[in-house]
Amino acid sequence: MKPPSLILTLTTDYGTADGYAGAVKGRILTIARGVTLVDLSHDIAPQNVLQGAWCLRRAAPRFPEGTIHMAVVDPGVGSWRSGLVIETEHYYFVGPDNGLLSLAAHDDGIRRTVEIQENPRHWQKSATFDGLTLYAPVAAHLASGMPLETIGTDAEDMVSLPEPQPTYTVGVIEGSVLFFDRFGNAITNISRDDLENRPIDRVFLQTGVEAKLCEHYAQLAGTGRLGALWNSDGRLELALYEQSLRERLGLEAGDPVRVILRRR
Repeated sequence: MKPPSLILTLTTDYGTADGYAGAVKGRILTIARGVTLVDLSHDIAPQNVLQGAWCLRRAAPRFPEGTIHMAVVDPGVGSWRSGLVIETEHYYFVGPDNGLLSLAAHDDGIRRTVEIQENPRHWQKSATFDGLTLYAPVAAHLASGMPLETIGTDAEDMVSLPEPQPTYTVGVIEGSVLFFDRFGNAITNISRDDLENRPIDRVFLQTGVEAKLCEHYAQLAGTGRLGALWNSDGRLELALYEQSLRERLGLEAGDPVRVILRRR
């Protein structure tokens, strides 16, 4: 893989109202002045590690090789929880060892995982703001050419988020809602590959509500019906036209979704 580039992305739950994201950017630019900072998101719901992991998984592969992806969504800040730098086939990921980095890192193929060690001269842990005192300087020094050996030691293991897998019976796929996007659309754990080239006949929620199969959102306009379509990640997505499905039906992550396949 190419060495770390001067492109550094940021994914956090800091928002933009309180100066947290700005402070992190300032710390990075002080250390690595030539770096290009790209915000993937600062609007991850507070402490929602799963949402942050999916945001990172969706966006990270679109960047040039060598990009450094720093992500901080960290309910365990200030605790014993370790910080990591993960080198994958094409990227570097910097953040807490709480599963946040795991989906994107596993997707790209993990080459090396380094546990960040204390370095009072350059970075240190914080009781409340590791993004500023720990991960920002580590990411910036990595962009400036600091070798991984200087940042820490090889980690024996890392926390990985569980990925609930759909189950199969004859002609039926039983899946579930993984999470919701900001529009209230439900993203499921059912992917195109799960169908094994078989067409969908019908899609149901646990409540018995049937979804209308469609190719894009506009096909739902004026129908008032729940729609099921393949999103840009190749996942089955459930949506209402110009409405929040989550609010309208009171759905929650983990709610079952059933796909009936057509007979061969």
